[in-house]
Amino acid sequence: MTKLMRVHLSALGIVLLFAGVAAAQKPIPANKNKYKDIEVKKFDLASGVEFPEEQLNTMMGEIVEELKNLKKFNQVFLGGDTQTEAGLPTLQLVGTVTEYKKGSQAKRYLVGFGAGKTKIKAHVKFIDRATGNIVIEKDVDGKVVFGLFGGKSKTSLRDVGKEIAEVSRKQFF
Repeated sequence: MTKLMRVHLSALGIVLLFAGVAAAQKPIPANKNKYKDIEVKKFDLASGVEFPEEQLNTMMGEIVEELKNLKKFNQVFLGGDTQTEAGLPTLQLVGTVTEYKKGSQAKRYLVGFGAGKTKIKAHVKFIDRATGNIVIEKDVDGKVVFGLFGGKSKTSLRDVGKEIAEVSRKQFF
């Protein structure tokens, strides 16, 4: 075998190795485009987490809006609401707020550099409603570190919804 042939075979081997690694990193999940609707259940609070009910309700609304903005699910609805077409493959989104730090818009505005940061963390589960099996489990968060005039703490609530929507898009569509 000539030196040139060995070089070409080595290069071909490397290309095939990288192609195999790339394919292994992006498996095609069985749940791609499977679920048509998603039911968003009101999140629980972990023991010791003080998260105001008003904030929790606002966050739930942000999650629903961000999931609707995907324009991938036929219906996004809150637990307790009626599903328009019963029997469609449906996900249930449940979660627990595991951490909440209120933060301060004034500190963010006046001090900056991360002072007064608002932070929310939640553990979420996407559950196949028909079987009760957990399809995906993930930790998500929302933060406000800075922003115009110190940023609004509501942004952290929207960020939780955006991250959940992004997980949905990647995993289910």
